[in-house]
Amino acid sequence: MAFDQSLIDDILKHADIVRVISSYLNLTKKGKNFLAVCPFHDDSNPSLTISPEKQIFKCFVCGTSGNAITFVQKYEHLTFMEAMKKVADLSDYHPDFLSSFAKEEHVDERKKTILKCLKDLTTYYQYALNTEEGKAGLEYFESRHLDSEMRNKYMLGYAFNDGRSNCQYLLNKGHSLKTIEDTGIALANSGSCVDKNQGRVIFPIADQDGNIIGYSARRIKDNDEAKYVNSPETYVFNKSSVLYNYHIAKSASKLKGYIYVLEGFMDVFALSRIGIDAAVALMGTALTSEHISMLRKLNVEIRLCLDGDLPGQKAMMKCAKMFDEAGLNYRIVDNQGSSKDPDEILNDDGPEALKNYLNNLINRIDFSLNFYLRNNQLSTNKDKKDLIINFLPILLNVKSRLEFDNYVHKLSKITGFDSESITSLVNRSRQSNKDEISKQIQNFHPERKLMRRLQLAEREVLFQMLNNKYAIQFYEEKITGFYDEIYRSIANFVIEYAEKHDDIDASGLISNIEASGINNKDELINELSTLILEKNHPNTCDDVYLNNLLASISDEKEKIFEKDILSSSLEGKDPLEQARIIADYNARRKSKLH
Repeated sequence: MAFDQSLIDDILKHADIVRVISSYLNLTKKGKNFLAVCPFHDDSNPSLTISPEKQIFKCFVCGTSGNAITFVQKYEHLTFMEAMKKVADLSDYHPDFLSSFAKEEHVDERKKTILKCLKDLTTYYQYALNTEEGKAGLEYFESRHLDSEMRNKYMLGYAFNDGRSNCQYLLNKGHSLKTIEDTGIALANSGSCVDKNQGRVIFPIADQDGNIIGYSARRIKDNDEAKYVNSPETYVFNKSSVLYNYHIAKSASKLKGYIYVLEGFMDVFALSRIGIDAAVALMGTALTSEHISMLRKLNVEIRLCLDGDLPGQKAMMKCAKMFDEAGLNYRIVDNQGSSKDPDEILNDDGPEALKNYLNNLINRIDFSLNFYLRNNQLSTNKDKKDLIINFLPILLNVKSRLEFDNYVHKLSKITGFDSESITSLVNRSRQSNKDEISKQIQNFHPERKLMRRLQLAEREVLFQMLNNKYAIQFYEEKITGFYDEIYRSIANFVIEYAEKHDDIDASGLISNIEASGINNKDELINELSTLILEKNHPNTCDDVYLNNLLASISDEKEKIFEKDILSSSLEGKDPLEQARIIADYNARRKSKLH
């Protein structure tokens, strides 16, 4: 849906970007701006800058940027219209024109068709579980203490052993062979297909909104077949962005104030049986940046609880590192050396034992030190030194002297290094100017040094166009177009915006680009936001300055043109002739310089 720019401007005029973003993130004031941990990548140090003056945000690590509307759109994965409504609500602004719009929703017809097919198939699996043939599946679930309430809650089912009949049911429901194939359950062959989940119990997998997007199918017979058959990657199913039970856990976690991250769905079921729905499972996949983003949105304490064996503990170490880098609030269930998972603890020892197990929480420092003490994973002096260096930021932040001495003692025991050496290293580090080092890192942009003279000149003209309409006129009359495609596209949007507005408003311009639907809009918005927030530009914008920039642009364009001609003239020539052509070219360039 296209929007009148005035409508977008009206929303942005009443919105305060600081107020909007602070509804989602914790902000820290830094000079005129605000900083926050970026939710769009695995951020550990605040790299998201929010400018109240310009009413825009920009992450200087991942490049994500925009205004209040685009932030909400990206953060909540909403349509532009939905984001406009949300920003208006957050700003306590309720214009009539918004209520006159029906909820805009982009309908992905292919996705809609596949999800409908999966919904019908799930219902059929549930039906099959309660048939005569499905009794074997029912007995399996009952042996795992999954009663009818649990089976209905998680839509557990059974796939008839006749895989063709499962597909035929879907065909009778009006689904095409292509759609059935798109679900990932079968491959069409000679006009028919066979459900690969046949003869297995079914664990449906849902997306964040509760739509079934795939399955994990477990064998119930003791044979040589694979224990589990899992849905492949499909148009609707991407395991790197799925956490089992997230659609239920996201609301439950808000009430509890925490969420457990577990190994598999049987662990989720165990917690559900004792009244804890605030739990998700990785289902055997590694933690991903998408998972991090999903957990961050909940804004609750994360409680990490993978298996107690060595592989599970190593996985927890990796997860903890990712949580630290993302700046998430978390603790770890201290289950090192435990041979039982939550499901086994509940079945063998009862609900209270499982609750005690889940509440035995420690921080990452204690967990990591216990891990190294137990498993002795350090084989060389370099490994040991690296461990000390990795723990250095943690030790620097320990306030209690008793805690500090305890951690140093453990590190000494693990590495074999004496405690005094470790303490001395920490004390020396405390005397360094960490703020200055952090500032230097934040302001380090080596890519800017690689810019060619042409890019720098064009970039400066574009900056002036954002701040002075005379520069826009100069561009249209004398430059006509930038060589850099991104700058050229932004300039076109600036010209179009300037025709309808007295001044160039950065936030409004960003919305104009966002609403345009252009394929590379994110790239344009990221580059534009970076340019707007730069401070290394002169305030002057007169004919002398602009003409100097024009001279640089013209000169560099001529060089590029001449090099293109040179390349064309060298094609097909023998080495001696190429040498002569290059020598003539260099001579002409030299004469121009003099």
